[in-house]
Amino acid sequence: MKSVLITGVAGMIGSHLLDALLAGGCRVTGIDNLSFGKVENVRHNLDNPAFSFYNVDILDLDTLRILAKDADVIVHLAAVKKIGEAQQGLATLQVNTKGTDNIFEVARMWRCKVVFASTSDVYGMSPDLPFREDGDVLIGPSLVKRWSYAVSKLYGEHLALAYHKDCGVPMVILRYFGGFSARSSFTWSGGHIPIFIHAILRDQEVIIHGDGTQTRSMAYVDDLVRGTILAMESDRAVGEVINLGNPEEMSVIEAARLIHRMAGTGKELRLKFVTFEQVFGRYKDIVRRIPDLTKARVLLGYEPKYTLEDGIRLVLDEARARLRASS
Repeated sequence: MKSVLITGVAGMIGSHLLDALLAGGCRVTGIDNLSFGKVENVRHNLDNPAFSFYNVDILDLDTLRILAKDADVIVHLAAVKKIGEAQQGLATLQVNTKGTDNIFEVARMWRCKVVFASTSDVYGMSPDLPFREDGDVLIGPSLVKRWSYAVSKLYGEHLALAYHKDCGVPMVILRYFGGFSARSSFTWSGGHIPIFIHAILRDQEVIIHGDGTQTRSMAYVDDLVRGTILAMESDRAVGEVINLGNPEEMSVIEAARLIHRMAGTGKELRLKFVTFEQVFGRYKDIVRRIPDLTKARVLLGYEPKYTLEDGIRLVLDEARARLRASS
């Protein structure tokens, strides 16, 4: 039985990865300080003897040393992430750099493989579409705090590759593009798809940042989980940076209209447009994000199975069920 340590296990991707690994016969140690993750996401697994949960911060190196001792693989998902949270620039930089350094250090100590969760944000304002892993990145000015998240993840990538090349730690870097599920936070930290679903089912205004023409490529979580497990198992992926997501592109406003149509509430879609500056202060949006999945296909045999509509339908069904249960 393979032993896996997941950081950020109570988050959206982490909790679904936990489900899949337990179903596959793995033994899992999960840590999360619950600052963004929710214990409800892992509660159904707390009685599983193959799972151990610890409310631990990744800044706690001494505890990490103990918990990682028997791990074959560490999947490092924990971070201060998303743009709104990145307004806390100091926390973003400290947790995502010092915490990541701690994870890589215990991996070096116990000689275990690491799958490091990076982000499409690292491409910044690059005009080269679709985004390729070997393409240039274009990060905005340091005076704009929204870039602290991207910079912290780029640092993590460089650190991962240094630990791999200098210390022999097997590292795989995954740049996730826009995941969502019914466990996503129904706030902007969970992305626009879940918050639109939440608002439309409750006949609330749908808040659109900017004019809504910016596009995103969103992936249903099961695709991201499958890709992550492929990375855990692949020898060819070691020492590589790999995009993971779905290349299907849709504008934010088109996504709102699609969800409204699929929800079939019979209510009018009410859109409210707000400027990025109203929400985030000084800000520069990324107009388009599309992953080139060539590397994931070649090295991992990865192919997304869920269309955007498939994922929305699954989340809508579960959100409706929860709404009925609470009423």
